[in-house]
Amino acid sequence: MPSPDYIADLRALIGNAPVNLMGAAGLVFDSEGRVLLQRLVGRSDVWSLPGGLCELAEPPEQTLRREVREETGLEVLGAELLTLHTTPLRTLGNGHQASFYTALYRVTEWRGTPQADGLEVERLEWFSVQELPPLRGFIGQWAAAWLRAQQEAACSSS
Repeated sequence: MPSPDYIADLRALIGNAPVNLMGAAGLVFDSEGRVLLQRLVGRSDVWSLPGGLCELAEPPEQTLRREVREETGLEVLGAELLTLHTTPLRTLGNGHQASFYTALYRVTEWRGTPQADGLEVERLEWFSVQELPPLRGFIGQWAAAWLRAQQEAACSSS
């Protein structure tokens, strides 16, 4: 069974040595086509997609389901993989070195009422593509570009 804090346990063993870390994030849409974004606790300047890092031996789609439930209170019933992105090896502010692999999913079905967990996420809000704030990280930037391209394609076909 995975540790409750796999990454902390791993870092206790290896210190700042380089590692590959796998994660998942999701694009969750409401009935009006708006995307659910979250503002992290203490980070009023940045919005992100629900998601996080995989626990030991946890498949990315399971990570998506767990993280969305923990951060937003929503239950993911269906998801479609859009892309897998990697980052170059980098050194984080705490000295840890890592390369990140992130599976981005489009959530095709969900249930529940969005509720920020108050621990990691202080606020949840639905945004139209035209209202998107700057999104955190490479995967957030990719998602924003994908959303805009989807909207442009829909507009040009109508």
